[in-house]
Amino acid sequence: MAEQWQHYSGNMHIHTRYSDGEKWHAAVAHDAIAAGLDFIIVTDHNVYVTGVEGYYESERGRVLLLTGEEVHNVRRRPQASHFLAYDARRELAAFAADPQALIDHTLEAGGYGFLAHPHEDDLPLIDAPDLGWHDWDIEGFSGLEIWNYMSVFKNTIAHRLERMRWKNRVLASLVALRMTLRPERYMVGPDARTLALWDDFLKRGLRVAAIGNSDAHGTPMHLGPIHREIYPYEFLFRAVNTHVLLPEALNGDIDHDRRLLVRAIGRGHSWVGYDMAGPTDEFRFTVQGAGGGIMGDEMKVGVGATLQIRAPARCRIRVVCHGTVVSEVERESNLTYIPTEPGAYRVECLIPYEGQERGWIYSNPIYLR
Repeated sequence: MAEQWQHYSGNMHIHTRYSDGEKWHAAVAHDAIAAGLDFIIVTDHNVYVTGVEGYYESERGRVLLLTGEEVHNVRRRPQASHFLAYDARRELAAFAADPQALIDHTLEAGGYGFLAHPHEDDLPLIDAPDLGWHDWDIEGFSGLEIWNYMSVFKNTIAHRLERMRWKNRVLASLVALRMTLRPERYMVGPDARTLALWDDFLKRGLRVAAIGNSDAHGTPMHLGPIHREIYPYEFLFRAVNTHVLLPEALNGDIDHDRRLLVRAIGRGHSWVGYDMAGPTDEFRFTVQGAGGGIMGDEMKVGVGATLQIRAPARCRIRVVCHGTVVSEVERESNLTYIPTEPGAYRVECLIPYEGQERGWIYSNPIYLR
């Protein structure tokens, strides 16, 4: 049944020169093609850019570029609580000061809204404040960005410097620079606080879809005589992405393909993959029983529901329900689990990379009621 679904990989948190990115849309699209992505959604800060959507091609392939928006209240201090709006097809920055109104208007417009990088830490070394989600008196949002590459790496640097308790700014800067130049040595997975938050929402019976993204800016760095683009778009597009399963293939019609992709993302027919550690395209998580289903689907637990996981390579596979690991295998590529209780069941796969075990795949849940 899972083989009938069409797989596409993409990145959905990207900035261009319309806000604080370094490249225009066409150049970003070509980097996405070079990285092997099928689609990208550009989300500039507080501006919904029109006239740029479409398929972009090069000698290496093509990619579908769509536009959304990352909305936040510019008058807030710090400017936290960033919101990713997809397929609302309208400008939403006017609602930034009221997070619930922002969510409501996104949904009313037919779009989906995700809370961006929910947990962040202050990094005084570069005057980077906590831009996580701070306004929790909300409801109705579509999901969480459980793994934002740039945000998680910022937290990783902050935690490392805090553990060292170094007061010398020069030495701290050298440690941060070393980490910045080889981020793959330090990236181990999503922020544990965000995973715990997601599990708490699921335990409360909410349907909360998960996505993973780059937050790509193509940031330039200047340190004395050193001038370098750190975290280039193409590098980040080879790291944390969202993989989507569609009931039919994209056909080249932009409106048709946009609807298919965004609906699947909003419903959680997807997983988050750390593709730098190994390709995740072949991952599948299904439920067999009355009708069957994939990630994001729902069925009754009492009709012979059987969860089946297929990983692209031997790894550690965990089935997680509301924050509790209910089944786990090591160095395997398949796992079958028969649940006896209702709940939201999701999958984590961990794989050795760069000398240690790291988070690799995080599926959306299958809901057993």
